[in-house]
Amino acid sequence: MSTHTKPPKRGRWIDIAFITAIISLSSLVAILLFFSTSNKSDKEIGTASPPDKTKEEVNESESVYPGIRIVTETSNDEYSPFAIQYPQSNVPSFNEKVKTYTQQLKTLYLEETKYIRETSKYNKGELNISFEVFPHPTGYYSFVIHSNMYTGGANGVAETNIIRLQSQSGHMLTMKDLLGNSEEALALLSSKLKEAITSDEQVTPYLVEEQMEEKIAPKWDNFTNFALAEDSLKFYFDDYEITAGAAGAPVISIPLSQVNDILADEFQLPVVSIDRPSAETEKPSTDEQKVEEPTTPVTGKIVALTFDDGPNPETTRKVLDTLKKYNAKATFFMLGSRVSFYPELVKEMKDAGHELGNHTWNHPDLTKAPAKKIVDEINNTSNAIEKASGSKPTVFRPPYGAVNKTVRSQTNLPVILWDVDTLDWKHRSAPRLLEIVKEHVRDGSTILMHDIHPSTADGLDAVLAYLQSEGYSFVTVSELP
Repeated sequence: MSTHTKPPKRGRWIDIAFITAIISLSSLVAILLFFSTSNKSDKEIGTASPPDKTKEEVNESESVYPGIRIVTETSNDEYSPFAIQYPQSNVPSFNEKVKTYTQQLKTLYLEETKYIRETSKYNKGELNISFEVFPHPTGYYSFVIHSNMYTGGANGVAETNIIRLQSQSGHMLTMKDLLGNSEEALALLSSKLKEAITSDEQVTPYLVEEQMEEKIAPKWDNFTNFALAEDSLKFYFDDYEITAGAAGAPVISIPLSQVNDILADEFQLPVVSIDRPSAETEKPSTDEQKVEEPTTPVTGKIVALTFDDGPNPETTRKVLDTLKKYNAKATFFMLGSRVSFYPELVKEMKDAGHELGNHTWNHPDLTKAPAKKIVDEINNTSNAIEKASGSKPTVFRPPYGAVNKTVRSQTNLPVILWDVDTLDWKHRSAPRLLEIVKEHVRDGSTILMHDIHPSTADGLDAVLAYLQSEGYSFVTVSELP
């Protein structure tokens, strides 16, 4: 009988060790998977795209000056709002020079306000760049570009840069060209400029003579910031350049007749005879003698439609057409810097019976500006509106609705705000425009919109159709009780 040996029985400790190893390995795998998922989530969270910023709007339009276009860039971002306006032409070198200057300022501003956004040290920044144009009979345009940048602190930074262009030849005028490269003529001009500065009663109380002497010394580099107007030379000085800060940024004008002898031949004034008007031509025209008939008071539910930041050739004209369709009157709060380029639109508003409002020249926050700056912003705009339409504006709306006692004390115009903000600058959506109006409008409301946005021009028809179906009549803000 054979004998078979049984295999040795496995010890219990081996089973225990085996089970323990499996449990430990499973736990390790679970832990690794957990941290892997966690790290992945953290990474995804850290690299996730931030919320979309408020969209910037850029548009380009023709101006009243042949060959000159206007580019406008705007953003109402909470921390870094800006309104930028600059000229472009058919001359690439001029375009590049202007665009480089404005975009460098914009980049600097956005970098500074990024710090504001990250630290919340200040509420918000502000950048305004605008320009005015002085044409000359020789075909030269003097583009005076004004910039004001605020990124926190007590004061902002303001400067003026001037570029002079002959749009046909593409030549950019210098003082050497204007004076025929004559050192003697430069010395005489320096003397004339000193005489003009020291006889200006608004400048002399703040004049710092030593700085003035240095800045107007007969050196070509001192005579770059000038504009050649039809009848004068205008010299621009930045804050603190020749005066104390309270004087602001002086602008000194010298009539061309006083310097005609030292100008190069092509710039000298022509000799002309002046015919005095006859008594018949001095009589007021029939239009001037017309007396406006009193308007009939509006009864029932009323609403005041208001439009800011225009005019704009494409969108404002569409807004005017829609208003005409519904026999609606509105109030347009206009920027002087845009009025000067589109005077025909302002005349159309006036002729259609709309109310003309003042929204400053360059859309600054007036509560951060000195009194003189406030007065200039308002008065220059009122003058531009009157020149374009024949009538002064009757109401005033401060940019951003920012107003205080100082701002109110600088104008006699009624200050008009709003109670329905459509936020059309933010959503840029015609359907959303209607939704907000439906949600907030009531009898006697003042509705804030912007006639520079295509979405507003596109959505206005639906808004007016709704308001009319609800029994509203449309009035100007001055007609509100």
